[in-house]
Amino acid sequence: MLQINNIADVVFCNGKVHTVNEKNDVFSSIAVKENKVLAVGTDEEIKEFVGSDTKIIDLKGKSLIPGINDGHNHIWEAGLMYDGVVVFGISSIDELIETVRKKAETLPEGRWLQGASFIESQFVENRAPNRDDLDKASVKNPIVIERIFGACTVNSLALELAGITVDTPDPERGEIEKDPITGEPTGVLRGNAVLLVREVMTGPFGSDEFGAGSGEPSVELMEKSILTAMDKYKEYGITSVTEPGVSTTVCKAYHNILERGELTCRIDLMPNWYGFTLKQDDEQLSKLIDSYNFASGYGNEWIRYTALKMAIDGGLTSGTAFKSWPYKGDDAPREVKLRLDIDKLDEYVKTAHDAGWNVGIHVMGDIAIDKAVDAMYKAIKANPRKHRHYIIHAYYPTEETLKKMSEVGIMVSVQGSFIYGEADGYDDLLPKDKQVSFLPLKSYMEAGVICSMSTDMPCADVNPFWGMYSAVTRKGIRGYCLGTEESISIDDAIRMMTVNGAILNGEESYKGTLEPGMVADLVVLSDDLTTIDTEDLKNLKADLTMVDGRIIFER
Repeated sequence: MLQINNIADVVFCNGKVHTVNEKNDVFSSIAVKENKVLAVGTDEEIKEFVGSDTKIIDLKGKSLIPGINDGHNHIWEAGLMYDGVVVFGISSIDELIETVRKKAETLPEGRWLQGASFIESQFVENRAPNRDDLDKASVKNPIVIERIFGACTVNSLALELAGITVDTPDPERGEIEKDPITGEPTGVLRGNAVLLVREVMTGPFGSDEFGAGSGEPSVELMEKSILTAMDKYKEYGITSVTEPGVSTTVCKAYHNILERGELTCRIDLMPNWYGFTLKQDDEQLSKLIDSYNFASGYGNEWIRYTALKMAIDGGLTSGTAFKSWPYKGDDAPREVKLRLDIDKLDEYVKTAHDAGWNVGIHVMGDIAIDKAVDAMYKAIKANPRKHRHYIIHAYYPTEETLKKMSEVGIMVSVQGSFIYGEADGYDDLLPKDKQVSFLPLKSYMEAGVICSMSTDMPCADVNPFWGMYSAVTRKGIRGYCLGTEESISIDDAIRMMTVNGAILNGEESYKGTLEPGMVADLVVLSDDLTTIDTEDLKNLKADLTMVDGRIIFER
């Protein structure tokens, strides 16, 4: 007789269950008991785990994969965006104006309106919106529309409230774009100039919780924002997220949510260290490690502290990537303002490494990547402890860098979503060879470097299937292809979206695959990944999301 402790609570059958184990086994059925995977196998084999109270879910031939691990995602900032205007998918500045106008009509006069995140190539006009565009949407509400990677556009009222005029000088590490004829601010702010507006913003949730000049929302506002975003994320099958560059306020918000039993996503937290924020106190950061009584790996299966977040350069399309080659039309590489003291990078990384902290470093250009990897490499060689160091974004690794990463196990957090959102504008920006070699996922894999794929919401859309599509096809939202030399397979993409994120954070012992004993975090997709046309990957949806054995979303 079947033992009661072997009776499943839920059985998914008649589908394609991608275990993402070492063999990439695909079965037709999976059994879940309480919060763990009980068994996987054929429909016939899993029948033995079915009891009178077992819930049976017919997959109807669709794929079921481990829960999606978004290994680089700014949740609380995404929540603020969802409360404002979502710019993703807007294809023209006229459409943006109309969308912002409709949102402004729902707000009382004087309330700040925030949106994110745009890139010039998404608009048919192929330019950033300016103050005149946003003034057409509203002159009664201050408006801020964030661009990806450290820039924004604001309307005239926002400029006025921030005190930005024709006479305002550029702040250190920032630029106030001004009309070449009149000298008037255009509304486009870059780098630390963004802070001039952020410091006077109030009330994104209809309150004064985002106090002017405070620099950061309160714990209560953080909680609201996180819950707003998580409610969206479950619709995409996202069951784990790494939140990079967090403050103690963000950490407190997450722990409060967990204590109330409202956390629907497993969270990895990366405390903010050198270079991440636009405004930082180096003296305070120098005391950060000593202020903690723990290091990487502290926490449980719901909230863990995994690495310190650092940053060296800016973004590729913003012209702030630290690289050795010129953009299309330039005679030489552009001079860029780095986000930390590059001469102290080795010291920063070694200090963290020796204290038991892993580091994840934002890098874009080849020089930034070389310097980050070299710092990690030297720290590891000097003290060869077990580590989970990694670089983030990392568009242009050199051959020498790939060899170092492979030798000592340095990993990478990549974003196929950037191909989807940005590729259509790259032919105007990048030489052809730099388009082909952009974000070389295949080269990373062939070098033996573990890649975790994420969205970097709100710098790109949270839809993980758009990033999956672009990683496989190398195509942008309008279909421009960067070349297929660095394309990866669907199976490789699934691995990058699931178990590799767990490996990156040292959590592969309990999540990331669908093997007996692993936590029951899984997502049922809207199609069969073994037969799907690659062009249809961008149309994938999550039909069902389960976290810790509990169904939290059904389409």
